[in-house]
Amino acid sequence: MSMFVIRNADASIAFFAEKASDLVLAPGQVVEELQMSFAQYANRLVLSVQGLSGQTVSFPAGEGEVIVQVSCPGQASVDLQINDLVETVTLTGGAGELILSCQNPGVFVIQPANRQLYPAAGSSLLAVVVEEA
Repeated sequence: MSMFVIRNADASIAFFAEKASDLVLAPGQVVEELQMSFAQYANRLVLSVQGLSGQTVSFPAGEGEVIVQVSCPGQASVDLQINDLVETVTLTGGAGELILSCQNPGVFVIQPANRQLYPAAGSSLLAVVVEEA
């Protein structure tokens, strides 16, 4: 079983795919074949809120917080980029939490800081919208 990672010229991950036969590469992109399943690769880093990952979730502004579940099996920590800031999330048994405030309206775009190791796509990308009530 294998899957394919498409890397940009700077070695960052552009995207990944189950097969390489239909891929159209941009200039400078290269294909890397990995011996693991698509699901295994996609689940190396999962960001979720209330069981939802890879999508936008919304919450009303006000008191409280949003708890983002972080799963990164085999790692003790992972660096996440939240908008323009990088925060290290400590993991226990490959799992941890990132807590976001709902006090002020705004958008939190959460993605891996190390784009050569993890793609900012699928379950590794999460948008949290705190909407004015």
